[in-house]
Amino acid sequence: MKPATKSKTRKEIITLWKYAIGSTISYLINLAIVIVMTDLFEVHYLLSSIAGYASIVITSYIFSVTWIFTERKIASRGKEFVAFTLITIFAMLMNLVSMWFFTGYLHWHYVVSNVVTNFLATFWGYVPKKLFLFSGKNRKPSEIEIEEVMPSFDDVDELPTTFIYEDEVDEQ
Repeated sequence: MKPATKSKTRKEIITLWKYAIGSTISYLINLAIVIVMTDLFEVHYLLSSIAGYASIVITSYIFSVTWIFTERKIASRGKEFVAFTLITIFAMLMNLVSMWFFTGYLHWHYVVSNVVTNFLATFWGYVPKKLFLFSGKNRKPSEIEIEEVMPSFDDVDELPTTFIYEDEVDEQ
């Protein structure tokens, strides 16, 4: 194995471990929310699961951008968060269907269902996040110049507009 490949593999393993740790912490917060809402406030387990998943979106995103992934594909944090949320929402939908199946159909306790479905969703979530959001193929956001993200108006002769100015009316 070449030294560069060995280094890249080691970096990927470290990233996977960080992802597992961050996902575990996010999941424990989720589980606490689900248990409190379901047992203490008697909210339906599927509704509790949705609320718990909201915590996963926030905590998982914070871990991803501050600790787990070092490089990003999307320079805009807002666009990145929207894409991250969409990936997580898809995982949540998988989670809800699985929770319904395990708890509603197989009659497992909702906590057992939650553990199993979130474990599966964690593995599913890594691949699209890594491929579409946090790929090592592009530079770190700090290395991207603003000119590369925002167009320069120096190169534009005329900006498109839907307004008609008074002097244009006289010319017609």
